Amino acid sequence: MDVQSFVIVMCGVLGLMVGSFSNVCVYRIPRGESVAFPGSHCPTCNHDIAWYDNIPLLSWLILGGKCRHCKGSISARYPFLEALMGISWAWLAYHYGFSPVLLQSIVLISLLWILTLIDLETGLLPNVLTFPGMIVGLLFAWWFGFFVDALIGTVAGYGAFWLVARLFLLVTGKEGMGYGDFKLLAMLGAFMGWQALPFIVFVSSFVGAIVGIIYLKIANKNRHAEIPFGPYLALAGILWFVWGEQFLQWYMVLIMGQQG
Repeated sequence: MDVQSFVIVMCGVLGLMVGSFSNVCVYRIPRGESVAFPGSHCPTCNHDIAWYDNIPLLSWLILGGKCRHCKGSISARYPFLEALMGISWAWLAYHYGFSPVLLQSIVLISLLWILTLIDLETGLLPNVLTFPGMIVGLLFAWWFGFFVDALIGTVAGYGAFWLVARLFLLVTGKEGMGYGDFKLLAMLGAFMGWQALPFIVFVSSFVGAIVGIIYLKIANKNRHAEIPFGPYLALAGILWFVWGEQFLQWYMVLIMGQQG
């Protein structure tokens, strides 16, 4: 096995393990609980989970998605997030190789997956993740030499959505977005600089509008129903982080083609 293959396999395995811990974060952080203490336990009967019942993916499959002790159902979110983290880490290792950018990408995308699942389940984007995310993003920016762009991105990311929300409130008298969305966009600005913000805002708004309309129709909800926006910001952020340069090249080709 060559070095690159070894790195990919190791990242995949570590991703599975981090995915298991990420499930703890998704469950406990919105409830204000410690992610370290107590140890893993069944949320139904509170019985401690043995190490052999806590192996990523395998334990859930062997137990049939049920607690060994009380037979309570274990959400499919657990193996889903574990697999998602494992695949993401392995793919990022394949895409970036063993490099500093690999570390940055793993940190950012892991945070985004955790925040996405929390937002989908609770409608929250906790400060305990977004604020440290901003700081870590700025540290990476300082390391890679675009700290000023990242600092502008952090301020502009928060300010852009804050301004839109204030205008919406003045016009309609209702809150249109949660402050967690402001902080998530600020975090993305910290990791990628202000240049990423136009793409992220446009793509997340466009995709969010389409999915939201479809959801309201299928679920027979009224147009005032609350729909989490964080997952769309996360998706747009991942797209820009990984393929931002390609999007710019396609855009320039399109513009040049129209001008020609």
